[in-house]
Amino acid sequence: MGEASTELLEWLRPEFQVRQGELIHLAQAAKIAGVTRACVSNWHRRHESFRELIAARHRDGGQRRSVYLPEVEFRAWLDERPDRADPVPGGASPRGVEGKRLAAQKAKNYHAMVAQRLAQAEETVRNLRKELRRAKKLEAQRSAALAAQENEVRAAA
Repeated sequence: MGEASTELLEWLRPEFQVRQGELIHLAQAAKIAGVTRACVSNWHRRHESFRELIAARHRDGGQRRSVYLPEVEFRAWLDERPDRADPVPGGASPRGVEGKRLAAQKAKNYHAMVAQRLAQAEETVRNLRKELRRAKKLEAQRSAALAAQENEVRAAA
């Protein structure tokens, strides 16, 4: 963390104000974990235990928010995650058999997610078609009723 950036910080854990060298940004956390930045953002959004690690955050004038957490605590959090593969030294993506296994699992998970979304979309289409049929039937009934009223008015005139 640079000194200039500390002016806009909101310290969630003030004890780290004097220990800023121990803090890492989420992008650095992604590199350590061997995952994408988006993955770390998902952890941030989904896991209360991850949010408890946050020591400081600031806004850089816009909607973007920078978050900092202690590296040692982040590494411990990673070790406690049951679905976490061991990080590769240097934060690189896993290679070899483990990398292929992880890639296959990721592809399988993605396929399952796409299949689920497709099933949901198909259900939505079926429901919309039912609504459209009901609306057309109702429109036909109202048109017939209106035509009948018009005929009665003409016959009475």
